[in-house]
Amino acid sequence: MKNEIKIRIIQDYILKNKLTKTKFCKLCGISVAIFNKIIRNDLNFGIKSLFKIAKVLNIEIYELFDC
Repeated sequence: MKNEIKIRIIQDYILKNKLTKTKFCKLCGISVAIFNKIIRNDLNFGIKSLFKIAKVLNIEIYELFDC
């Protein structure tokens, strides 16, 4: 069974804070290309990106995973 990222947490944050995808990426310090990979559950990106997202969301990184 593959671990997947709970993209709903990210999407809810973006909607709640009325952000565009680009603004969210700037807040996190990641590229839009990396963001798109995360949303597609491509998992072909560095773990640092998830740490940056978790920091902006004010959650622990493990909360991003659906295990």
